[in-house]
Amino acid sequence: MKRLIIIEWLKWSKYRAFLIGISLYVGMFYLICFGLDEMIIEKAVNNFQSGNSIPVDLFNQFNPYKFPHVWHTFSWIGKFFKVILAIVVINIVCYEFQNGTYKQNIIHGLKRWEFLFSKYLLVVFLSLLSTFTIGIAAIVSGVLYTDPSDLNFMENIHYLLLSFLNTFTYLSMAVMFAVLLKNTMTAFVILMALWVPGDLMWLLIIPNELAIYRPFEVIDELLPFTSHDVPIWNLVSVCFAYLGLYWSVSLLNFKKDLA
Repeated sequence: MKRLIIIEWLKWSKYRAFLIGISLYVGMFYLICFGLDEMIIEKAVNNFQSGNSIPVDLFNQFNPYKFPHVWHTFSWIGKFFKVILAIVVINIVCYEFQNGTYKQNIIHGLKRWEFLFSKYLLVVFLSLLSTFTIGIAAIVSGVLYTDPSDLNFMENIHYLLLSFLNTFTYLSMAVMFAVLLKNTMTAFVILMALWVPGDLMWLLIIPNELAIYRPFEVIDELLPFTSHDVPIWNLVSVCFAYLGLYWSVSLLNFKKDLA
């Protein structure tokens, strides 16, 4: 594993598209979270004050930027930025096919499963980076907005784990499309097309009670806006099943290419 990590680091640590993608992800996430915080909270408080149904002190108790709610808030915001990381993954995988790095590595002794495992490690790294970015933002926001006497740091921290699984599953799907199509633009367009219209088409062929387990919907439901409609472990189990499918398809395609 250490050898694969070193190989991947040497290949991509100075790759401009890789660095730009990560910088864009981190920068945009922090800009949204901390650039709009005062505006969002001030507007919400003003609305509560003008309408007599919800007291301001109740809003302060459930302020989305305070502990423990900030873990949920920032994890939910973060899931919309994972598409940037998907572009990075697709670009890297397709680049290896298009410039011949893939077959060259195999010829030089890298095993098929090692090549795919190196992409698995890349997805793990980007998912951890996403989780770390969200976690740091949540800690900073929680400390700034939470009264020390009300500090409840650990409650709801499980949303960070759900955020990791959300990103990891989505990026694994991106790897699968990149491996199958081997073209950056085509893979990204197909991924986007299947995300909205394609995912909705599942509603025509599956029962309503299973609709929440559609490939993209189950990822999204890991981090809902309010609360989970089904048990979390149901969603997690289905995500793991999809993960097995995505990586199995990728591995089978690698074997077919070298047959």
